[in-house]
Amino acid sequence: MTNWWVGGYGHDMGGTMSGIQSMRSTDAGTLELVGTAVEALSPSYLLQRGEHVYAVAEGAGTVDSFRISGEHTLVRDGSASSGGTWPCNLEVIGDGIAVANYFDGVVALVGLDDDGAVTALRDSVQGAGSGPNERQQGPHAHTVLAVDEETLLSVDLGADRIVVHRPGLEVAASVALPPGTGPRDIVRHPSGLYYALSELSHELFVLRWIGSTLEVVSSAAVPGALDGDNDSGISLWGNYVYTGLRGSNRIATLRASDDGAQVEPVGWVSSEGEWPRHHAVDGDMLHVANEHSNSVASFRLAEDGTPRLIGEPTAVPSPNYLLARS
Repeated sequence: MTNWWVGGYGHDMGGTMSGIQSMRSTDAGTLELVGTAVEALSPSYLLQRGEHVYAVAEGAGTVDSFRISGEHTLVRDGSASSGGTWPCNLEVIGDGIAVANYFDGVVALVGLDDDGAVTALRDSVQGAGSGPNERQQGPHAHTVLAVDEETLLSVDLGADRIVVHRPGLEVAASVALPPGTGPRDIVRHPSGLYYALSELSHELFVLRWIGSTLEVVSSAAVPGALDGDNDSGISLWGNYVYTGLRGSNRIATLRASDDGAQVEPVGWVSSEGEWPRHHAVDGDMLHVANEHSNSVASFRLAEDGTPRLIGEPTAVPSPNYLLARS
């Protein structure tokens, strides 16, 4: 049985979540809400390392650390500036935590003490660039992902690029994607390739590491996407890839080749809620955080990759992020 931490939006970001929530899986496979693990303001992205959970306070512009003090309880033990505005994503790299700030495109690094608590802002770098979409008038860093202990990727939705950072957040290389792509999320595939999702052009890009940078290998259209949709999240299950479509409220399925280098559209199902902001795979289950309908929907993944709803969605206030407790 899996325990979960759930992040979301509080009143400062237009939501109703009072803090990080605790959930657990049921025998049926759905998730049930246990309660508030700790009060926190808009903890919209969560990351666990050891006995610490890290969260962005998106509206307040901080990165906060929480020590696990029980099966469903957290205690705050550190906080630092995110270095920018609207922090939305975190990643452990070296002895610190990297953070992407969406509004102004700043990528920053906060320090940790010997116990793992957040201490202070250590470094930051200002993003640059823009794109043709009305939402791309400036840089919008959305995701950070560590390649190794010294190399960090940041995905900039506003500038249509993936940036390679070296120690000190030095910009070492930049991978340009087509204008208007709006790259949002990136994950590492088990093959060693990288999958990047575009929020604006509804595409999944496959990239590989070449020398000191990335290059695009292939791409595919996200099935079921409608004009005005905002794509979100990447989950992997065997050869299948899942993404969310906020607006039409769908979960799209793509199939990857055995070597991961090619992807193809398969189909889509309803997210069984409104605004599927995030989703996560646990065994053969796919759980979807539907932010605007205040619910988490649970699907069993069929052999052909199709998600099939297994019960009524669980009521959860403004959920943005689902993190299986490690």
